[in-house]
Amino acid sequence: MLTEAEPELQLVVDCVRTAIVTDASPELPALDDTPDWDRVVELARYHGVVQLLYQGLEPIARESGDEFTVPESVLTRLNSTVQGKRMRNLAFTTELQEIIESFETRGVRAVPFKGPTLSAAAYDDATVREYNDLDLLVHPEDITVAADILEERGYEWRGGTPRLDDAALLGGPVTKAIVHEYEMRGPEFDVELRWRVGDAERPFSTSFGELWDRRDTVSVGGQPLPALAQPDRLLVLAFHGTKHRWYLLKWLCDFVAALESTEADWSHVLARARETGVQRNLLLGAALARTVFGYALPTPILDRLRTDDRVTELTEAVVESLAAGTPQALTQFEAAQFHLAASDSATALVPLLLLHSSLHPTYSEYQFCPLPGPLHPLYYVIWPLRLLLEVPQWQRQRSEEPLDEAT
Repeated sequence: MLTEAEPELQLVVDCVRTAIVTDASPELPALDDTPDWDRVVELARYHGVVQLLYQGLEPIARESGDEFTVPESVLTRLNSTVQGKRMRNLAFTTELQEIIESFETRGVRAVPFKGPTLSAAAYDDATVREYNDLDLLVHPEDITVAADILEERGYEWRGGTPRLDDAALLGGPVTKAIVHEYEMRGPEFDVELRWRVGDAERPFSTSFGELWDRRDTVSVGGQPLPALAQPDRLLVLAFHGTKHRWYLLKWLCDFVAALESTEADWSHVLARARETGVQRNLLLGAALARTVFGYALPTPILDRLRTDDRVTELTEAVVESLAAGTPQALTQFEAAQFHLAASDSATALVPLLLLHSSLHPTYSEYQFCPLPGPLHPLYYVIWPLRLLLEVPQWQRQRSEEPLDEAT
């Protein structure tokens, strides 16, 4: 548990644990005084767990009797917020169903891996998890058609430059992709099209093809939709949480809920994690589940945890950060540093350096000079040229700064 955290955060954690851990007995929060309910709600909002707070608060209050009461005004306020989020999530669910139906009609291979699908798979309810957009994994060969379908539905690409040729953005066998996702903004919703998990500098090693071949099916709002297989879901969630140093409770909640819903050979899951290079990510998520929520881990996971001292150190660092209440997102340097510490091998430094954005053309090059796909390698020539052209502008801006300050 977050024993060093403020009482209001401990209350949030207690409620969330009651909501997501099967057979978790509601426990009276360790409070010396009446909690600051505004702070409780603020923390739940920040960590993306308002609905889970509400679900766990009621049984805790019921079991505690007169020792712990929740003001009616707080329950009314939370209920109103939860109902609004559920209605929004239902709309997201309908939109996702229609998008996947359109994709299947046109032969687009796509797997929704967060949003309503993750909520349905892990929490058994498509409206419980909080999300602000739809994340879709799409086969690289189908990205163009997928983006076209979304544009036909009224979505616009956020890039600000027309999509002249997607192959120029996706890169090639020996060149790095200019973008690692398409952010599509619609009239009511946002959609992210990805062709692999992670970002350009820290990609999840398993290809879309492998994830697609192992895919499962989940009922989302009564309609079967493709979803990640249970072991892949766990590894992706562990990878994603570690990428962000688990600074939001909702990522840990997702991981614990996925643990709860996974029926697997844990030795097999660990073997796949080693093959994928995310075993330490998986162990870190498991250690946090045990430390923060008191989650009872499978024996193979516990046995492996006992042999990895670094996971213990990383767990302590994350718990200390979470106890601060509202930890901030990592800087690029901090993210890279944590990524390396949580990697299975020291060789993770090599791709991190080789794929660093400062060594490759970026979206700025595409905006500067849109090219067709076969000419993508030319961006490695345009890239230094653009930088050279920008130097005089940068120098002129610097020289004008003192004058601006003087006036």
